Amino acid sequence: MRKPIKSLLLLPCLLAAGCTSVDPGLRNTVVLHYQHVANVHRIDFRNPVRLRRNEAIHFVQPLESQGFWAVFVLCSIDVTGAKVPAFYYDIDRFRVQFGGHRFGPLRPYTLRLDDSIALNTRTDTAAIVEAIAAEIHEGPPSQVFRHGFYTNLDYRFAIYVPQALSDYAGEELPLRYVGGTTMVLGNGTPPSDIPVAGADGAGIAARCRP
Repeated sequence: MRKPIKSLLLLPCLLAAGCTSVDPGLRNTVVLHYQHVANVHRIDFRNPVRLRRNEAIHFVQPLESQGFWAVFVLCSIDVTGAKVPAFYYDIDRFRVQFGGHRFGPLRPYTLRLDDSIALNTRTDTAAIVEAIAAEIHEGPPSQVFRHGFYTNLDYRFAIYVPQALSDYAGEELPLRYVGGTTMVLGNGTPPSDIPVAGADGAGIAARCRP
């Protein structure tokens, strides 16, 4: 049975430059290291997004005024555990977990389309997800990592938080990964607050801080 103390002993190694392997007590575990780089409150599209009802939208914003997109950069993946032959990475398996709530892939009827009262429907959502990814995401949406240690990935992705978070003061948000035995660790850097991203909006950090 794994002893809790081994997880604590791993942390200094993970946070230090040059760490290339997990603690022997975590030989079944894949370790993902990330930075929470930004909270974005509106996303503008370089190219209008055409929806199935023949509308074209230019931006999306949260239905609730305090909603936002939490943007993350995946810094490294450690797949050196002795019993981990490979790891399947999929951005749709990441979740933001805070205050008893968990947030993941975009759901219908949670976004305002342009500055109207229209919301994203079930048939709209896939096209909107693709357009948001074109503005925000960097790196592949999925990938198989064979046994090894992968640094300087800088894969960027966004998770939509559709509501206000109680007692949230702008600090790094915790990430979880659904599927497999994983440990997901942030570097503790607080995110920037960005009113508008995409198209002519503000830039978002594309690399993890050392």
